[in-house]
Parts: sequence; structure tokens; C-alpha cells
Amino acid sequence: MTHCPYCGQRLYEDAIICSACGASLIGEDTGWQALQIQEKIDEAKQRANIRIISAIVLVTIGMVAGGVLCVSSNAIGFFGVAFVCLGIGCMASAGRHELKARRLQKQLKL
Repeated sequence: MTHCPYCGQRLYEDAIICSACGASLIGEDTGWQALQIQEKIDEAKQRANIRIISAIVLVTIGMVAGGVLCVSSNAIGFFGVAFVCLGIGCMASAGRHELKARRLQKQLKL
């Protein structure tokens, strides 16, 4: 038999909660916390990659559409500029997700 480190009550060997004071007798599972943080890191990186791909597609469409439609002297060519701006916004969003992943990675190393 062991004793509770908080109140001194005698306990069985396999006890996980003290019957006298109710204190948890098992420490925090740091492996579980590390796994949760790693899942958040992977999710942030995945979102960043999706935003980067979206940005590349939008900028490419904007440049091609803007170039083709402006050459034909059509005012619709300005929609190409809108696609380029959307692409730039996606890149900014990707940067935020990458920053989140780096911060979580630092937290994991601590």
C-alpha cells in the first residue's frame, strides 16, 4: 500500500484518485499534450499549403485573364486585377498559418 502525497491517506497500489481528498494520483500526460499540439501544427501547415496553392491559381488566372482581356481593350480585363488581389490575400493568410505552426512548434519544444 502507498500513501497519498497530498493528505497522507493509505491507498491501494492501483489507485488513481485519493479516496480521502480526491486528488489525482497520476501526473499530466505530456505525451498526449504533445500529440494534440502536433495535430494543430499539422493542421496549420495543411491550411497554409492550401492557401498557397489557391494564391498561385488565382494570381495565374488573374494575370492571364487580365492580359488577354485588356489586350482586346475590354473593361472586363480589370477583373484580372481582382484575381491577383485575391491571390495576394491568400498568400497573407498562408503566412499567418505558417506563423501559427512555428509558434506551436516552439511550444512543443518547451
